[in-house]
Amino acid sequence: MRIKQKTIAKQISFDGVGLHSGINCNVILKPAKVNTGIIFSKRINGNYFSMPGDFKNISKSNFCTTIESEDGKFKVFTIEHLLAAIKGNDIDNIEIIVDHHEIPALDGSAFEFDRIIKNAQVVSQGEYKKFLAIKKNITIQKGDSKIELSPSDQFSIDCIIDFPDPIGIQNVKLGNSIEKIYNKVLSSRTFCFYEDIENMKKNGLAKGGTLKNAIVIKDKKVLNQKGLKSRDEFVKHKVLDMLGDFALINYNLKFKVKAVCPGHEINKLAMQEIFSDFSNYNIMQYFNKSDIFSQEKLLTVYN
Repeated sequence: MRIKQKTIAKQISFDGVGLHSGINCNVILKPAKVNTGIIFSKRINGNYFSMPGDFKNISKSNFCTTIESEDGKFKVFTIEHLLAAIKGNDIDNIEIIVDHHEIPALDGSAFEFDRIIKNAQVVSQGEYKKFLAIKKNITIQKGDSKIELSPSDQFSIDCIIDFPDPIGIQNVKLGNSIEKIYNKVLSSRTFCFYEDIENMKKNGLAKGGTLKNAIVIKDKKVLNQKGLKSRDEFVKHKVLDMLGDFALINYNLKFKVKAVCPGHEINKLAMQEIFSDFSNYNIMQYFNKSDIFSQEKLLTVYN
């Protein structure tokens, strides 16, 4: 598609406490040049480190998504909600500068990140977007989690989850584009069961969790005073997480997703499976003049 790449118009900063670390982190979002993709940066002991926001850099994917440099000197985690807001605002190129390991939780969804990005304004750039298209059906399964990918001219997600009461079985079908899906799920917050919190804290997690940045369920009831934003907020949050994780593909997406009980781990495995075989996908980009742009023999003609 002949759509130009996008970045933010100006630098913008914010801060907040990490959901798992409980430590305050300052974040700067900066415009980036065309074909840069998503970059994470940090100054460590006077040296400036940068790392692509790429699924190949995922080092952990249990309670959140963590990416880490090959030398282990730089890592950042709980990146998925910010990344969902970046891709949900149709941004291709951006630098994310942090002074700590964890992105702030803010309200536990992408809502506040969305507000921050819109304040920075999104602008078009001089080259066309890159698209990833799936060429054949791909299935990934681990335990109760399953993701099926299939060819399509658009991006859509059909997601179903199954948790103990009061969540139960929830299903949502959203489609046409990442932007349209994102607008339906951006305010859906992360959630947990009260009985799991102690175990998470024993593992050094959830130190910054409160009822202001997470939905907590105890004795089959939601503890948050204002309750849920929608009955299906739980499944919508799983879709939000998927959008954030899939942002690490660093292309605009054209395929169907059918997900059963998804999580960060199965999302990672799906991305790895896509790129495990050249026959699984095409990468496409129009050149600014008249021909199709081809790079490293990975980009093919867009029909």
